[in-house]
Amino acid sequence: MNSPEDHPTHASADGDINNRRQRIKHACEPCKKRKRRCNGEQPCSTCIKYEYKCYFEAVQRKRRSRQPDGLQSDGSPPAGSITVDSNQEVEREVTSTTGTTPREANSGAAFAQLLRNRLEPRQADTPHARTPSWNIGMSEEQQELPSELTRIISKEQMERLSESYFTTIHQLYGFLNRGVFDAKVEERWNMIYVPDPYDSILCGVAALGSQYLGEPSKALEIALVDCAKRILEITSASNTPSYENAASWTLRTIYLRSTTQPYAAWITSCTAMLTIDGLGLSGDLDNESEGIVNKRRLFWSATVLNTWVSNEYGRSKVEVSKPLPAHLTSRPGDYTEHLLYLYRISQRLDPKKPSTASDFESGIAELVTFQPPVDALFLSQSNLALALYRRLRFVASTISDETIGRVITLGNAGLDAVIRLITKRQPWWHVANVPFQFICTLLVIDTEEALEHLRRAVDTLQAVAECFPTRSLTDTVYSVRKLIQLACKQKRGQLSLLEHSLAPRQPMATTQQMQLGLDNGQGGPVTNWSPESMDFTDFDWEKFFSTDVSVLEYPIPTA
Repeated sequence: MNSPEDHPTHASADGDINNRRQRIKHACEPCKKRKRRCNGEQPCSTCIKYEYKCYFEAVQRKRRSRQPDGLQSDGSPPAGSITVDSNQEVEREVTSTTGTTPREANSGAAFAQLLRNRLEPRQADTPHARTPSWNIGMSEEQQELPSELTRIISKEQMERLSESYFTTIHQLYGFLNRGVFDAKVEERWNMIYVPDPYDSILCGVAALGSQYLGEPSKALEIALVDCAKRILEITSASNTPSYENAASWTLRTIYLRSTTQPYAAWITSCTAMLTIDGLGLSGDLDNESEGIVNKRRLFWSATVLNTWVSNEYGRSKVEVSKPLPAHLTSRPGDYTEHLLYLYRISQRLDPKKPSTASDFESGIAELVTFQPPVDALFLSQSNLALALYRRLRFVASTISDETIGRVITLGNAGLDAVIRLITKRQPWWHVANVPFQFICTLLVIDTEEALEHLRRAVDTLQAVAECFPTRSLTDTVYSVRKLIQLACKQKRGQLSLLEHSLAPRQPMATTQQMQLGLDNGQGGPVTNWSPESMDFTDFDWEKFFSTDVSVLEYPIPTA
């Protein structure tokens, strides 16, 4: 027997009953997943009746234009927007028809969750801390979170270090909401000895603030980093993923990118992306968050870090399985949107996507038109130009002087930004990387116009090493000098060969006897030969010059 829900009735204006089914353009996500009828309102009647969380995902209408969706007339994606791979489009289409993604269909854990949602729909959107039968649960003891943050640092120190963070790192990676963060600091020091899962975020912000403030003592910074690490290890192993946890991993990625070898930063950036992927990227990413973490900006910040660290380290990046959220909106003093503009250009470096020489040349040309609002973006712009040039060398037999001139211009702009940043003692990771890569690029270009910028690049790198006297920078300066010495040795060898070709020719001694393998007409070799001894009086010159001498002799074909 069919229920009233299966055959809804709609009252007409004159009170009659209209049995014709009304169709809507879009249904909400809970109704689509449960295959229930939706009236298209928000919240819809079905979600109100069953107390579901009603939300809609953005639906892109297919265009009839020849240009692919999301591209401008020149074929490039708009600033701040990201193209979606074809496999993601297929997955999105399968999801829309079946209500389940292929990844969920593969997963036994997701299958059990879908069954539970079907049997208990009111609890469908409630997160579950435990996955049934994932293992036998040998070590289920919940570790207690450390609570020494308030013992490590005072409230006044926390406020001073967070101010340093929000005036430097936050300008490019603005995934924390400043007002909520300040309120959390105020609240945290009112419950001094109580563990708090937000402590990993507070520790990460304070550690980065200490690093960019140029604190003379590293003891406090190391203690904060260690505390954040232990909290992350505990929360990541025992709890379900959270945006606060993902934000903490992203903060740790930024810190490790400036302080350690590439592998540590790369694996941490992958962990941040995998944590975000585990959250499912639900529809709430389409709205600006009111919590301590701005979810949409966190996604893009983690994506940029993972992609660029992976490219620079030569490793694979993490690709999330869910649709990408909308692009960012502008906020005063927040330049994350400008960072995404550079990220869009850097997509040409994706090794999985076919790229041509013109793609890399157009990327370099587009970078020249970009005017960074802060010095940290100058470094990213310059580093990206050098990366595009490296890829261009692998696919192009020749590179135009115009493109080379643009690369040198962007490299010099990066050097200017480096000098300004080390004056402020801000240890952005590219303050050393840009001068070093620019030096290598100039040595590879190896023209007079390029080499005349070499001295300035070396001096800039030396200034960075003097500002931050670390062993790593000492080794970098030594490597640069070694490269230049090898280049000088190579050029001296080439110069020696050129000079040798101009040396005066030594005249041959007249008494020298030349041995020739010619027959003198009497069966023996000529042992005493000289031009004067040869008699050509009776030589048949006409026959000699008319003889056809073949370069390659082939047998004459027989009939």
